[in-house]
Amino acid sequence: MRLGISSFTFPWAIGGIDNDYPISMTAFELLDKAHDFGADVLQIADNLPIGHLSNKELSQLKTTADSLGIALEVGTRGIATANIVRFLEIATILGSPILRIVIDTKDHEPTMNEINSLLAPFADQFRKLNIKLAIENHDRLTCAQFNEIIDQLGGDWVGICLDTVNSLGAVEAPNTVVPALAPRAINVHMKDFEIVRSNGQMGFTVQGTALGQGRLDVQGVITAVGGSNRDITSVIELWTPRQSSYEQTVALEEIWAAQSVKFLRASIGLKA
Repeated sequence: MRLGISSFTFPWAIGGIDNDYPISMTAFELLDKAHDFGADVLQIADNLPIGHLSNKELSQLKTTADSLGIALEVGTRGIATANIVRFLEIATILGSPILRIVIDTKDHEPTMNEINSLLAPFADQFRKLNIKLAIENHDRLTCAQFNEIIDQLGGDWVGICLDTVNSLGAVEAPNTVVPALAPRAINVHMKDFEIVRSNGQMGFTVQGTALGQGRLDVQGVITAVGGSNRDITSVIELWTPRQSSYEQTVALEEIWAAQSVKFLRASIGLKA
């Protein structure tokens, strides 16, 4: 298992969450942060768009990553044909062994039949390029539906990007999600959380924590996906809650990132 960070480790610092703070970080700057944190892998996802970069710029990013000893992984959102075509090209240029996708966009929540019809035509191309399609479990579809998608498409070129918390939105907790999806996992998003009483005890709030400080059974996830016996990447993501100022939020995010990297490094048995 290799340790990774993601553009979703630093979503506040990257920008785009708050209208007053648009996206300001570049992929090259994020790569520098990955190096500073000693990550083996950097996953660049849809909150840091790179689809507009020229192929020359992408090649420069790959060269820089190689010089730092960091492997790159690519992520996107949406399964429209043109988007998959472009990001397969990007994954090829960056040497990414996977293309992680979130199926839904704000404007398109495809049916199960649509998902199959949009993705199935790419099977031969993924196989030829030796790139795996890593579908991230998100909050609309259930684990059973994600497994059905893979059964329909073929598990030799499609797997799961196992996010430890997203499926709470589909009313499925990690103790359901991990055993259901771990056998299909080809990438892991390590995201910790806590559930606290709110609104005068009338309900609950789910909120993020640094890895190892919440309710997630991190060691259980590592074991379920094969741990040290598999060449699989474990990528830290954070749901850092908004603080009283943007600057304080970014500062907390940085602290949590450092704590999370240290915890995951120890959990998977890597040297500091």
